[in-house]
Amino acid sequence: MLVIIDMQNHILNPTSKFYVPNATHLVHPITQRLEKARKTNEYVLFTRDIPVEKKGKAEETNDLQLISALTPLEKEQVIKKYYFTIPPEKLVEIKDNFFANKQEEKKIEVTGVETHLCILANVLALQSAFPEAEFTINQRLVASKEQQAVAFDLLKHFNVSIVE
Repeated sequence: MLVIIDMQNHILNPTSKFYVPNATHLVHPITQRLEKARKTNEYVLFTRDIPVEKKGKAEETNDLQLISALTPLEKEQVIKKYYFTIPPEKLVEIKDNFFANKQEEKKIEVTGVETHLCILANVLALQSAFPEAEFTINQRLVASKEQQAVAFDLLKHFNVSIVE
């Protein structure tokens, strides 16, 4: 499974409060990783972070859309989250979809932004749904405004492989 966390237009906009300075450098390598996942028919999951104050309101504004280079295919799942992590009922849905696709390998790679917040929170949530899975984060496929090294150290304690 490939999980792409919050790769939305606002992270590339220097005037946005959600801007992640190194995120521009992620688009191409994550696009390449996504293409590989599609060629091997890997299960792909995207998350979109919607500020809780916009829930049910202006959720579809351009700044909250996924970056166009990472546009999901119809068969790929997109989860809206309103507070850091995938909601529990969506975790059940992901698990059902993952096993419905007869995914035998229990490897989950997480990419995207805000390693110290959203990636950390979503890895822990996904581990609750897939406790037997092997989790990996490639350092070149994540970015954060702050505390990335601290997040990596913490994730290692949760048996997440941090690779280059």
